[in-house]
Amino acid sequence: MVDVQQFEVTRAAAEEEKERGDWSGTPAVPATTVVVENDTPYLMWVEIVGGTVTAVKIDTVTTGRTVGAFFLRPGSSISITHSSAPTWKWFQL
Repeated sequence: MVDVQQFEVTRAAAEEEKERGDWSGTPAVPATTVVVENDTPYLMWVEIVGGTVTAVKIDTVTTGRTVGAFFLRPGSSISITHSSAPTWKWFQL
């Protein structure tokens, strides 16, 4: 059986060590339709702004949205169909 207090202390310590916010390892925006994988062990929000975007896919599924924030799990992928590249930021959760 797990000691709840010890578990909470360990969890809190792990959370303190994890970076959050604007991720310094954000990849460059790829060419149109090129797939980029979240190869980190972290949950990410990918915020897409500007450009001329006609589709955003998460794990090959078209989202129906072309701007905004998209949730990307570890191992998931994102691709953007665009004629003019947008900008994006990745935020580590």
